Amino acid sequence: MLDLLLKSVKGHRQGVNYFFNNASIRSLTLKGFNQQRLVPRSTKVNFLRSNTQILKSSMFMNPFKMNSKISITQQVRNMSFRGYNRYRFSDLQWKKLKNPTIFTVLFCAGTTLAVPFLFDNTPLSYLKRNPRVIIWGLIAINGAVFLAWKVPSLNRYTMKYGIIFKDHIQSTGAMLGSAFSHQSFVHLAVNMLALYSFGTTLISYMGATQFTLLYLNSAVISSLASIAIPTLLRGPLAVASLGASGAVFGVFAAFAFLFPNAGISLFFFPIPGGAWTLFLGSSAWNAAGCILRWGVYDYAAHLGGSFIGFLYAFWFKRERSQRLRKSMSMFR
Repeated sequence: MLDLLLKSVKGHRQGVNYFFNNASIRSLTLKGFNQQRLVPRSTKVNFLRSNTQILKSSMFMNPFKMNSKISITQQVRNMSFRGYNRYRFSDLQWKKLKNPTIFTVLFCAGTTLAVPFLFDNTPLSYLKRNPRVIIWGLIAINGAVFLAWKVPSLNRYTMKYGIIFKDHIQSTGAMLGSAFSHQSFVHLAVNMLALYSFGTTLISYMGATQFTLLYLNSAVISSLASIAIPTLLRGPLAVASLGASGAVFGVFAAFAFLFPNAGISLFFFPIPGGAWTLFLGSSAWNAAGCILRWGVYDYAAHLGGSFIGFLYAFWFKRERSQRLRKSMSMFR
């Protein structure tokens, strides 16, 4: 080690850095996705270790817990691509977003056509008469995926479909699967509590079909936002993301728009201003998090889910008002 340090000092005098140069970065491949680890030139790599930082998508954030650790991998990637992106950033940007964008468009179009048909013409019509079963079904699916993470033989599937690596999309199916995936029980419990709290009221008001469309499309669009916003802002991409809160924020945004004055309590403490005030505050917080990049939460996914939830609720309210006006005019 002493020889290596002396060699490094000598190299600095000659304008050569033996620790931080292209030869020091060895690119390794594990299960279909790249992982990079910075090592000295004379050091042999005897094991593989992921430097990927997981962004846990959580409904309730801790503003006092800041993420001060920045992995070497993130620093190297940002520095190495900064100059290159001046010339071909738009090309790299489109290549990274092309497949996720196509998947999102096709998925949303497919669900918009398929979900109403399935709920009207198959045994799934039972769910229209008992809409709250959908809420419990979503909670059960999230719980099953959580347990799947604990089974080593299933890791090949959970790593492929249950988490998004933003710098290398291992499968477009992960854009949906990651929205049902949690590695921490606390993470799972908080998201499912929020889903049950807002979802039970919202599904009774919107109906099973519209709520299912809202939830599934919010899940996929929030995953696209999780990739697109950091790419457009040139943020760090050596991170991974999973969790249901993108979809849950979509549900909350729709709830807040349709019931703006509804009382909201956080751990039994009432929040002044009602649901709409909380929605505006959370949206501002998520937008600031995308720009300032504090903490380990996926603010981009939260913001994407909130945006689609707001738009969907706006459309639903307008359509519902038009139907009511037509029905009233028939009785005049």
